[in-house]
Amino acid sequence: MGFLDNSTTTVDAILTLKGRELLSQGRGLGIVKFALSDEEIDYTLYDVTHPNGTDSYGSVIENMNLLEASPNRTTFNSFLVDQNVAGQSLGVGPLSISNQEVNDPVSIAPSTKNGPNEDYVFTISNTNIIRFESTPLAKTKTAKEVKVICQSINADATATVRVTGVQSGLTAVISVQVDQDPGSSNNPDDPQNTDSNGNGGQGGDY
Repeated sequence: MGFLDNSTTTVDAILTLKGRELLSQGRGLGIVKFALSDEEIDYTLYDVTHPNGTDSYGSVIENMNLLEASPNRTTFNSFLVDQNVAGQSLGVGPLSISNQEVNDPVSIAPSTKNGPNEDYVFTISNTNIIRFESTPLAKTKTAKEVKVICQSINADATATVRVTGVQSGLTAVISVQVDQDPGSSNNPDDPQNTDSNGNGGQGGDY
């Protein structure tokens, strides 16, 4: 990882690992699309109360360091929000939870600071590692808060819970690391057993 000097306008384009492989074989790249990401930008720093007026509302964002492009990314996240939620932020507690053991519960109770009293969409990246308490086959659940339960796995592994405000669109990602269960035969990388829609519906976990 590196940082780009944002004193000038910079376009940093690099080949992915697959692109480098094709180039080394003398094959054409055939580029037909590209992706842009703004995930290093915290738009909640847009300050409409700045004492220097409108020209300074975005001064903090404009002076942030930009991340250098990475060749081995598989997904891109965007936390772009509209001006209506400027000054709002999503509080979810710690973003990294480590050394959890089988059957340990992890409670997630978000709150939108300076924003609406809203529901949230919770999405689990890998249900072999953690599952919703009341809807264990669901990957996605809409609720005020949830509790996830750590699963029995045969190797240390990490899953994420993506939290998105239904009204605000604000997003946070929480990582949960679960320790190996010595007696387990469950591989965290096995296909995930979820319901047909991956959706747990409405309601809260308590």
